[in-house]
Amino acid sequence: GAEAVSEVQRKFQGTLWNTYAFFTLYAEIDGYDPSKYDLKSCKLSLMDKWVLSELNTIVKYVDEWLAAYDITNSARSIQDFVDMLSNWYVRRGRDRYWGSEMTEDKAAAYTTLYTVLTTLAKLLAPYTPFMAEMMYQNLVPAFYPDAPESVHLCDFPAADESFIDPALEAGMGDVLDVVALGRAARNAGNLKNRQPLAEMLVASNRPLGLNEELTAVALDELNVKKMTFVQDGASLVKY
Repeated sequence: GAEAVSEVQRKFQGTLWNTYAFFTLYAEIDGYDPSKYDLKSCKLSLMDKWVLSELNTIVKYVDEWLAAYDITNSARSIQDFVDMLSNWYVRRGRDRYWGSEMTEDKAAAYTTLYTVLTTLAKLLAPYTPFMAEMMYQNLVPAFYPDAPESVHLCDFPAADESFIDPALEAGMGDVLDVVALGRAARNAGNLKNRQPLAEMLVASNRPLGLNEELTAVALDELNVKKMTFVQDGASLVKY
């Protein structure tokens, strides 16, 4: 139906295009040339490692699902990934692209996002052929003259297992859950995010995969100084 098409255009294609436009805008300003950087020699941040792990996991699953003619799950997984890419990875790292110097961190941010976008273009070629081609033409041939002239002449992407880190993916999933619940708690208490808070209590009936780095991400996102875990949340609830 027309409404379903409109929703996908807005939620998926619009989100992806905004991310792509964000990259091309800053890459053009900085004169970023992807052929001069190698992803494996970049000093990747925690967020870079996470998004590359998620990307390669998605590539792996989509390949398996398409081999089984499971179009729906494969498409939904790509849509979920694009949402996380835009609303978590890029939003959390916008300031990495600012500033006039091409620092080590800035180069890693550009190279990571370039890798994600070019891989997505190839992954999306069977689903959104024209959009995938438009992205590919603007991102690849100008820097790699020997590359195939069309995204539809490229090999389908293959997952690079060396980038996949299940523990990091699970831990970041826990961060996203904590952040969503923290925002809800702030809204319920009418406490704006710009107001710093001393402590947050996190109740969970299972161990969370939050190491020091991941905890710092959650605290920064929620503008809280300290996170304390409690096993039983019943004592915190008043009916």
